[in-house]
Amino acid sequence: MMNNSLTIRFANISDAEQIAICHVASWQKIYRGHIPDTVLDALSIKEREKKWHHLLDKNVKVLVIERDNNIIGFASLCPSRDKDTDAKICGEISAMYLHPETWHQGLGKKLCTAAILELEKMGFSEVIVWVLKENDQARKFYEAMGFNETSHSKLEPYNQDISLNEVRYRRDIS
Repeated sequence: MMNNSLTIRFANISDAEQIAICHVASWQKIYRGHIPDTVLDALSIKEREKKWHHLLDKNVKVLVIERDNNIIGFASLCPSRDKDTDAKICGEISAMYLHPETWHQGLGKKLCTAAILELEKMGFSEVIVWVLKENDQARKFYEAMGFNETSHSKLEPYNQDISLNEVRYRRDIS
């Protein structure tokens, strides 16, 4: 019988492949219909693994959530990268994804709560997150977590052909 033990911890370089698997699977599921299928179908776990390996090697803070020692999601944390925010007080969840097989089980809430607590430990008093405008599931999730949509939006270049239309959400940490 499986005990379904959950752990949230900081990632290390050896986690890059499992993070990449979650990242690609989540993108291919949640962004279908919003990003061209050709882009989603071409996503490479090996390429994402290299990117995550590089980021983890640079000491980027990434929380992973594990079930029975298998990574099923992650959240990347940093000071806000937006020029109109004060990076001394504003932290950012720069990426947060769960493997689609684990959606709607309360795990996103656990991971997001842990991410907010870590940002608070890092000294931030507010947090932002950018969400694909068309991603209703993520928008409802962050709103349920106490985030409010701001008036800020951007077209984030993904590649030479595609830009992602994103909206910013923020909340106080308390």
